[in-house]
Amino acid sequence: MRGFTLLEMIVALGIFSVAALLATSSLLSLTDAQKKAFALQSAYDNIRFALEIMAKDMRTGSVYYCGDNTDDLPVPVSTPKNCESGGPALSYKNFPGQNIAYRIFGGSIEKFIDGVLVGAVTSDAVVINALTFYVLGSPEGDDLQPRITIVIKGTAGSGRSASKFDLQTTVSQRKIGL
Repeated sequence: MRGFTLLEMIVALGIFSVAALLATSSLLSLTDAQKKAFALQSAYDNIRFALEIMAKDMRTGSVYYCGDNTDDLPVPVSTPKNCESGGPALSYKNFPGQNIAYRIFGGSIEKFIDGVLVGAVTSDAVVINALTFYVLGSPEGDDLQPRITIVIKGTAGSGRSASKFDLQTTVSQRKIGL
């Protein structure tokens, strides 16, 4: 019975090593891609959730005031103000009568209740580059149903997995008790 020569063993071991290296690197690449996909999905879920929370509260609000700059957040909100060309801040009265305000600051969307900063409604995994509110029909007597269009531009993720996004939604006021 004849065995393998030393040269045959070295060649077989080399081929096995190359195959094992390729399989391991493929597995590590797939694991890395899966982690990036989960992180990106989580960031997108966060921004969609923040947008839905904002829209839900705005539907039952009143006295919508579109700010000309990020510090234009009046408390109390007593005078409505349209902005067809858009603004970076929005203040309004919610259904319970609290003064609510949103603005962009430091790459996140901040929420204020009665002039007090509650905190960011977006996570650190999301960077907001632009937040614009378009308000129409806010002043009384113009016969338009108040509506707010929210446009958000930003980046989710970081590094090689960073992805730009543009989100937009339009919210129309629900007049409770009609």
